[in-house]
Amino acid sequence: MDITKFQQTLDTETAIIEWYIGNSNSLEGGHGGTAPTGGVAFIITRDSIKPVTYTTTEIGELETWKNNYLDEYRNKNTNKTWQNTLSQKLQKLSEILRLNEIIAHIPPNSKRLILVPHRYLHLFPLHALQFTSEGGHGGTAPTRYLLDCFPAGVKYAPSLQLLQLVKNRITTRNSPPPNQQQLFALQNPTEDLFNADMEVETIKTRFNPHQILLKKQATKTALNDNRENLSNANYLHFSCHGVFDFDYPLQSSLVLADSLEPLPPKSVGAVPPCPPEPPPPESNQPDEKQRYVTLRSGRKAIPEKCLTLREIFADLQLPQCSLVTLSACETGLTTSTAMTDEYIGLPSGFLYAGSMNVVSSLWAVDDFATAILMIKFYQELPDADSVALALNAAQNWMRGVSMEDFRVWVGLLNLDEKSSESVELWLVCSSEKQPFRDPKYWAAFCATGY
Repeated sequence: MDITKFQQTLDTETAIIEWYIGNSNSLEGGHGGTAPTGGVAFIITRDSIKPVTYTTTEIGELETWKNNYLDEYRNKNTNKTWQNTLSQKLQKLSEILRLNEIIAHIPPNSKRLILVPHRYLHLFPLHALQFTSEGGHGGTAPTRYLLDCFPAGVKYAPSLQLLQLVKNRITTRNSPPPNQQQLFALQNPTEDLFNADMEVETIKTRFNPHQILLKKQATKTALNDNRENLSNANYLHFSCHGVFDFDYPLQSSLVLADSLEPLPPKSVGAVPPCPPEPPPPESNQPDEKQRYVTLRSGRKAIPEKCLTLREIFADLQLPQCSLVTLSACETGLTTSTAMTDEYIGLPSGFLYAGSMNVVSSLWAVDDFATAILMIKFYQELPDADSVALALNAAQNWMRGVSMEDFRVWVGLLNLDEKSSESVELWLVCSSEKQPFRDPKYWAAFCATGY
């Protein structure tokens, strides 16, 4: 693509940060052809491209941070520590990436920010990084989250090429009025997501018409039988399990009903750690022993009975779709070993299939907090100028809402008895005045698209 021509498609209120992260092996004298600076963050606007360069030492520090973050997250013995120290980890990442310096290069009139990560940066909630803004008093500048500073929202793109592809669709899409927008949803196919029912039952009331594949109904066969309804939907909502397959990315799946292998008696309740990320396979086809995908719980799903990334790329067509919401664990993950500009993951698959936007997650999210975030997100959507702005607003509300205000908000949802009990149970276990303030509850979800 011609970057100069691409710049001219941007409005004057949009800024893009695109990273390039070198390979640590090539930085130490290998043959990867990596720039000697180690890495670059490009700040792109309609009128300029400004680079912030990283030294080999800084990239080495970033690699060490990344390895510690992922190792601690994936190991069941240290995952609790990962949760409790997430804020500190993200603060350190902000320092390593020199976010203060990057933000200083963004024009003050920029209202919309698009983040284009590279390699393993796709795995982290960059929108939830903190930086020290200018204009403080008494020698201390205020600290703010990135998503606080752009009134038109902070969103992601897998690459500038895919961003341009999605942006070009704007001129050809004619969205129906809000009271005629169609929702197609999958609700708790494996029947073990205890708050998914509250989530989808509340969200669906905002759409007319809506079609829900409920629990055992949400099979691969039912999904195939409803391909026409799927293609005609303006909004797709998947409230289910998700899994990214690091060995064979195209086998990454959204888990449907009747796809899980039965639990062996000795493994009930066991939650083994995720294996370390393997090197890229020599073939893109799984062998006979690996024809399944493994969830973080240790359960195994049969890809032929799931919706796989391969099928999304090859078969799915979403010509009317404004938004695909993947309300599931780890649906925004991608491989971090390849030195490519593109990434292969569920968000890029749905964008390629035709959706304008995808909302996905970067870790194994809390079931209850996710349901609350999704309900608030869909409340914000009708009045928001973009999906990213609605998601940012919901995330800001979650991190700031008090226990008292949350109870008032829940009271207005008219939940059924079972859902109300679930809310009370969660609140009883929380002693915080702001129960969702920690980033582990709200920062996992990202808006990708334009």
